[in-house]
Amino acid sequence: MAEADSSYIFYADESGDHSLTSIDVNFPVFALSLCGFKKSSYCRQIVPRFQRIKFHYFGHDAVILHEHEIRKQKGDFKLFTDQRLRESFLQDVSDCIEASSFRIAGCVILKSELKLDFFPDNPYAIALGVCLVKVYQFLKAKHCCPV
Repeated sequence: MAEADSSYIFYADESGDHSLTSIDVNFPVFALSLCGFKKSSYCRQIVPRFQRIKFHYFGHDAVILHEHEIRKQKGDFKLFTDQRLRESFLQDVSDCIEASSFRIAGCVILKSELKLDFFPDNPYAIALGVCLVKVYQFLKAKHCCPV
């Protein structure tokens, strides 16, 4: 079966926590991003590129690329205490991202400015709503939505 050009997949990731009761003064924001890929390029180009990087550095492709673990050289990323190896890995990941075609819908909320009387939902729900509107507008422009 041929794949339609309008088939997209989206992944979400957040940074920070969505608590409004204990706001970290060093990171007082909550951020959410949805990253969208055309399925055909995701399957044929992007996934194989990342798999090659994972096999090259780890010998398998089961490792999950978490920024915090990479930056702190924790878990699978302990091998990156070697600065040359870490720089090579980061360059390979950067090159892979640069060569990839994708869209990002994002929202950043300064939690201290969020007034609960106007926004009864938590920052995650608010950010998700904003991002989903952006995704909907993108898909509608690509004629992927019925309305």
